Amino acid sequence: MNKKIRVIARGSRLSRLQVEEVFKNFPELAYEIKYLESYGDKNQQISLLNGEAPADIFTRELDDAIRQGDADIAIHSAKDLPYPLPEDMEVIALFPAFDTTDSLVSRDHKKLAELPAGSIIGTSSPLRKKGLNELRPDLTIKGIRGCIEDRVQQVKDGKYDAAIVATCALKRLGMEDEIAEVLPFQTHPLQGFLAITAKKVKSEAQRMKNQNTEGSSASEQENSSLLTLRSSHKNLLNSQGTVSLVGFGPGDPELLTIKAAKAIEAADIIFYDDLIDETYLNDKKAEKVYVGKRAGYHHKEQSEINRLLLDAARKGKNAVRLKGGDPMIFAHGSEEIEFLESNLINVNVIPGITTASALAASQKISLTHREFSSSVALVSGHTPQPVTPDAETLVYYMGAKQLQAIATQLIDEEGWAFNTPVLLTYNVSRQDEQTFETTLWELRNGEKKDLPTPLIALIGNVAGLKHHQASDIKPTLYTGTLPDIEKRNADYTYTPLIEINNSSIFSLKDALYDEENYEYYKGKGLAWDDDDEKKPKYVVFTSQHSISSTIECIPELLEEQENYIFISIGDTTTEALHNAGIKDVIQVEEDNRFGIIKWFEKEKEKYDEANARYEDIIYPHSSLSPEDIPLALQELGFSVKSFVAYKNVMPEHPRLVNLNHFKRIVFTSPSTIDNFIELYGKLPENTEFITRGPITQKHLEEVLEAKNNRKRRTKSEE
Repeated sequence: MNKKIRVIARGSRLSRLQVEEVFKNFPELAYEIKYLESYGDKNQQISLLNGEAPADIFTRELDDAIRQGDADIAIHSAKDLPYPLPEDMEVIALFPAFDTTDSLVSRDHKKLAELPAGSIIGTSSPLRKKGLNELRPDLTIKGIRGCIEDRVQQVKDGKYDAAIVATCALKRLGMEDEIAEVLPFQTHPLQGFLAITAKKVKSEAQRMKNQNTEGSSASEQENSSLLTLRSSHKNLLNSQGTVSLVGFGPGDPELLTIKAAKAIEAADIIFYDDLIDETYLNDKKAEKVYVGKRAGYHHKEQSEINRLLLDAARKGKNAVRLKGGDPMIFAHGSEEIEFLESNLINVNVIPGITTASALAASQKISLTHREFSSSVALVSGHTPQPVTPDAETLVYYMGAKQLQAIATQLIDEEGWAFNTPVLLTYNVSRQDEQTFETTLWELRNGEKKDLPTPLIALIGNVAGLKHHQASDIKPTLYTGTLPDIEKRNADYTYTPLIEINNSSIFSLKDALYDEENYEYYKGKGLAWDDDDEKKPKYVVFTSQHSISSTIECIPELLEEQENYIFISIGDTTTEALHNAGIKDVIQVEEDNRFGIIKWFEKEKEKYDEANARYEDIIYPHSSLSPEDIPLALQELGFSVKSFVAYKNVMPEHPRLVNLNHFKRIVFTSPSTIDNFIELYGKLPENTEFITRGPITQKHLEEVLEAKNNRKRRTKSEE
């Protein structure tokens, strides 16, 4: 069936000339044409320089005309096509430009170098803006819209001192006289190219079926004229080569896939990088081009590599971009695909064995393990700041310079165990492969230096499988507040479920010296005069966290410490008091509330023997502290001035872990147990629980007993 081709195009004079130019290549084809305004034509206030414009600003209405059956094809300036194209559209023909340069149009035909500083230059292209800034950073660049004739007129009218315009557009319009000079910078790869789009046909077989089926509707059939456009030797799509992104694997040529080996053998030109064994390519017939990149030295920048691939394909060559490992992992694969496909080059991707998999095979350890790692993250070590994903196994590519920073962040901020094993491997799978064993703590302290590169780092408990059975690896989870580095257990993973917040002291320091509120706080026992006979004598600290806020609120404690007796529970609190400047501290024998109560029972005996008035007690505490200590001391006859010195809260973004991968869990307070249950829903089975102090142990027993009671009730109901 031979139908007249129905064409849709934009209505500018340049667009009409472009349609004529296309069909001059096919004088035997009949066509009819309709013109319309695109969204971009109707909305010329939209800038094309700042990313505000939609990708299909010049093509949307033309696509809709084809979808609605009003046209068979649309003819576009190829660089106006969006990327990616709509799924139901395809480019069926591409015609190369007769000129791909840009020209300067200016008043008085001044060349770029002759324009005064600050001159206003109009352009609608970010690429042109970049090129212009490199040549004349002293000029003012502004967006310009409108058809070519309008842009030239805006320069003549003085709205702009000059404008950048495609040379081929000026030539098509017969406006060569407006060119002040042809500019030297790189232009869009599709500059001046013309493209034909049509509704996508699912497959070549379907296209032929539609063509040969009698009685098919016009919308289902593709007439011979359209096939002529597709198959013409003048259609650049038929003479272009393809680009294959091929994964070479980690370095050992025997790890190449069969498909990768075939692609290399069939290539006309191979662009290879630093991680490729060049000797493998020696006997290959293809032209070889080295485009390697290493930290601090790039033989070719990525933009140059993109252009080389494009130029090779445009020349009809079968090009292979050969990459170490897998082309889609840390290899700019997506950037190259986007660049090539947006410039209408067909791209194939052939995966390769990534280095992490080769490392696991070489060391005979798995990247995951059901006992302690259900997740693995592949991470680039090239980022300006270390990235530490929430995964149980981390594999860092090209991270030799970042290892100390990575280890520091994992330990200091993420709470990883000091003794987490790390494997550092050089040239995985090659004959000169070397593996260095260390731990996060050693990396953090800079103990592994001057190692060969490139390195891949494997961090996580799975690395311990190199020397231990899985049953010997017993991770422990710690749920209390994050201790200082020097106080941490090397075996513990820290995921704090409580956080100390000192904001709860409600500006007490100011209130103590505010005349309006002084009597109120004095009545609460939190303020007193220097000559006040009832000034408290005892200060009881049951936690290190209450010390700084209490001293801040009541500076007399530090300034006149000889007038007070400081009582402490535990070594940590005593040490914190000494660090805060309190010299004399009495630490009770038992590291719990009973130790406090027993100590004051002995004090009571002294007062009773002397028939003296009991001294008052200051008791700063957590927002979650039970009332048992002040109540017990009050029953002994002491007056207790109690106040909240800090809040004990759940962290806003607590880190969750896979509880199945921890053999032990450490709870430091009743609140860590409660917060754990709130976060995870329940306490895990088959796990050892370690508690700090009898109060925490008692609370755990109560929780477990309540859990067992619920089980018994459920079972009896069944």
